[in-house]
Parts: sequence; C-alpha cells; structure tokens
Amino acid sequence: MRGQTAVSLILALVTGVHLAAAEPDVAKLAAGLASKSAEERMAAADALADLGPGAASAVPQLLAALGTNEVELRWRAARALGAVGDEKAVAALRKAAGDDSPLVRAQAIFAMGRLKTADEASLAAIVSHLTDKDAAVRQASVRAMGMIKADRKVTIPLVVKLLEDSDHAVAARALSAIAEAGEQAVPALIAALDNKEARYWACLALSEIGPKAKDAVPGLTKALADERPEVRLQAAVALAEIGPDAKPAVAELAKLVDDKSAPIRPVAVFALGRIGDKSAADAVAKAEKSSDSYLHMLSTWALARMHPEDKERQKQAVEHLVSKLGDKDRMTAHMAARAIAELEPPADIVRPAMEGVMKTADAETVDRVLTAFASLGARVVPLAINALQDPTPTRRERAMRVLAKIGPEAAPAAPHLVAIITNGDAASKAEALFVIAAIGPAAVEAVPAAAKALADADPQVRQAAGYALGKIGPPAKAAVPALQKLAASDDELIKLTGVWALLQIGPVTDDLTKMAVPVLTAALGSDKEMIRVEAAMSLGKLGKAAASALPALQKATSDASPAVREVAAEAVKQVKG
Repeated sequence: MRGQTAVSLILALVTGVHLAAAEPDVAKLAAGLASKSAEERMAAADALADLGPGAASAVPQLLAALGTNEVELRWRAARALGAVGDEKAVAALRKAAGDDSPLVRAQAIFAMGRLKTADEASLAAIVSHLTDKDAAVRQASVRAMGMIKADRKVTIPLVVKLLEDSDHAVAARALSAIAEAGEQAVPALIAALDNKEARYWACLALSEIGPKAKDAVPGLTKALADERPEVRLQAAVALAEIGPDAKPAVAELAKLVDDKSAPIRPVAVFALGRIGDKSAADAVAKAEKSSDSYLHMLSTWALARMHPEDKERQKQAVEHLVSKLGDKDRMTAHMAARAIAELEPPADIVRPAMEGVMKTADAETVDRVLTAFASLGARVVPLAINALQDPTPTRRERAMRVLAKIGPEAAPAAPHLVAIITNGDAASKAEALFVIAAIGPAAVEAVPAAAKALADADPQVRQAAGYALGKIGPPAKAAVPALQKLAASDDELIKLTGVWALLQIGPVTDDLTKMAVPVLTAALGSDKEMIRVEAAMSLGKLGKAAASALPALQKATSDASPAVREVAAEAVKQVKG
C-alpha cells in the first residue's frame, strides 16, 4: 500500500493533478449526462470518452444514456463505454448493435471490439452486421472482428452461416465487408469453400482479395469441378485474380477451356493467361482457333503472356488487342485494354498499332478506344503522362481525354498539366484545365497556374480555370481574390463561373449567397446541360437561403435532361428544408 501511495503522490506531483479532485470530476460529468441542456449532455459524454478507463465510475450513467431516445447521446454513450472498457456494458452494447440509428449501431459494435467481447452471442451480433445496409456499420463489424481476434472455430461457422442464409443483395454487402479485411479473412473463406451453399460467395470474396488469397488455391481448384457453372466461373475468376501463385490449378483450368458452359471458356483462358504457365499452351492454342471472337482475342493474349520471349507473337497480339479497343461491346473493349496493360509492351509496339487504328476510326470509335483505356484507371496514367509530352498535338489531346475520364486517380499527371496550362496554346490550356477539374482536390498543386489563367485573354480559358478551381474546392482558397474579380465580370457566363467557384471553395457568406442566388437561378435556363446541373446542385446546397429560386428549380424538374431533373428535384427538397 505504501508503495502504491508513493507512486500516486509522484504522479500527482508530475502531472499537477490533485488526486482527490479526480473522482468528483467524473461524478460531475456523469451527472451532466442527465442535464436539461442537450449541449451539456453531449459534452459530458464526449469528456467521459476522453477519460477512458478513468471514467469507470460513470458506467451506470452511461448505460442509462445508452437507453435514451436521443440518438446523438446514444452513440456518444456507446463510444464512451467502449473507451472505458468495463465488461458490465457488454449486454447493453449488444442490444444497441440493433439500434435503428446506423451511428449507434456502428459505435456499439466498435465498442464491443474494444472490449474484446468474445462470447458467442456478441460475436454473432458483430458478424450479423457484416450485411448491414450502412457502410460505416459494416466497417465497424470488420474492425471489431479484427480487434477481438476470436477463435476461428467460432467465427468461421458464423460467417459461413451468414453467407448460406443471405439473399444476393445481403450477401454482396457481407462480401464487401469481408473482402475489406483482406488476408485476415482468407481462412474463413477457405472454410466457406467447403460449404456448398457458401462456396459461390466465398469465390467472389476471394477474387476481391486477389494475390493475398493464394492460400485458397487448393480449395478454389476443387471448386472448379462444382456441378454449378456459376461456381466454376467464379472460382476461375478468383484464380485469375490470384495470378502466378495459382499455378497448381493450371491442369484443372485447362479442362475448363472446353467447358460445356460457353461463358466459362474465356474466363478459364484469361486465368491461364494471368498465371502464365506454358503447360497450358496447347489447350489455349486450340481455343485460339475458335470462331468466338472474344475467346480468340483472350487466347491470343494468353499465349503472348506464356511466351514473353517471342517478340513477333507479342507484336501480333498487341495489334489484335488494339483493334478490339473500339469494339461496341464494352466488356470486349475493356478487356482488350486490360490485356494490353498486362502485356506491358514497349512503346515501339503499341504506338504504331494505336496510330493505325486511329487513322481510320470515326469519332465514335476513337471515343470508345479512349474510354477503354481510361477504364484501367491508375495503371494507364504513366502511359498518358508520356503522351502529354509528345510533340504531336493529337496524341496530347487524346492523353488529356483519357486522363479526364480517369478522374482523381490521374493526380500524378497534375505537374505535366500545369506545364501545358502555363505554356500551351488556348485550346490546350482549356483542355488541361478541364482535366484538372476532373481530378479535383488531388490537383491542388495546379491552383497557382489555374488562378493565373483566370486573367487569360481567351474567355474559354478563363471559364475553364474557374471551373477547375471550383472543382478543387476549399484547397483552392488562394485563388479567391482572383475569382472575386471574375464574379464581377459583365460577361454573364464568366460571372457565373466565378460565383459558382467561390461557392465551392467557401466560406459561403451572406453577401456571397445574395450575389449567387440570382446568377445561379438564371443559369438554370442555360442551353448547356452541365451548367444547369451545377446551378441546380449549388442552389440545393444553399438550402433555404435559395428560396427565391424555387419556381425555377421546380420548372427544372421537368427539364429534358434526366440529370438536370434528378438534381433539381433534390435541390427543391433541400431548399424547402
């Protein structure tokens, strides 16, 4: 006892806290949970959460708060109980996991994770919420399972049963949550492969996890022999996503190249191509002779993957894949783009093939080609960056169109786009600024160049610059003075651009609102769909302050454009409150 007293005294001296005052403070906070003031109740719950285990004496009051009809207090109480860490709260938290409010459910489940509640009833409650309609609750369930680290003999049957009992929509939500757990979820999914009812869903989840699911290869290989074609197909997809580590499955996958279910054949070939093992070359070569153009395309690619040393084969494969980029079937075009990226051919093979297609293609086909490349997201950005530096204007233009379609993932291209905004001609500057807009906040380094472009002699460049800065949002606050000048323009379109951008960057003041509402209301009559959409969205965000725009917004709910009708209807709700 004397030793403990001495330690306590030392701690008191070091921290400057009077020990006798600690308990009354907690008591005062606990009493604050029942205050008549909502603000004081919330503040008390937050303060108790901050105290953590030191607020143990307030558990009874926190449990009472968890049972009130006040959502804001319930979720704060659940959070505080998790921080305090008292096992007496488990039953109440388990009950709160079924609360009507997603916030309360998420905090209660996360609190159970912090308490490491490994009893079967609590684990069942946590696992059941892997299928919750709310994404935050599903994430809380995954995190709670990770913190508890319960015996897999308990959790695996719960997850398997969940997949067995779920309909498609519910199971899809569960799989999304399970896949987020990544490698940690693989043992449970391997066990699920042994269960007939859960096998299909397990294959889907394993394909989301990809290479880290390599331990599931034996189970997935067995699933290739399932009597249900949808299971065989998803098992092949999962093995394809695992890639070279799925080599033990090659012999069984090769059998599926002649599967009686036609949709399985190209998937089997794709998986064999991803794995890249030459032992399957004969089976794939046979498929290459197929009259099915999709199966032929994938077989050509797979054989090129299996024979990387054969340069002529690589060249022919790339030429064939490039010819498919403009296919009207989106899946074919996307797969062709992915196949090219996975072959990683040098520029001296890709460029001539691309140029050959582009020379003869019409505008619609060119757009399909660019869309197919853009569907690869971040993987194609380095290629587009190289094209931005190409002296040929058409290549730069195509690269920017691809980057704009990719959006935020194209952020690494921002410095190269800044160079075009700084030194390019008017058309190139405007195009580069629209790409910056598509990238959004991740392109914050473009703010100085875009702000400077607000004073460009070309009105299209000025409009594009304002649009880009608005899409970057609050990180573009350095451009506010320049945008204020734009908002004072006599040109209605330039003025609209400036006002709209200022609203996106903020802060939204009363003066800005008064200036913005009439400008945005007028913009609802623009002949450009994008302007009408942005105007309606902006008015909606202003809420009741945009009441004078209600007649125009209600009229816009009958707009010819479905996109305008949708945002206008939502804006009407927001303005009405």
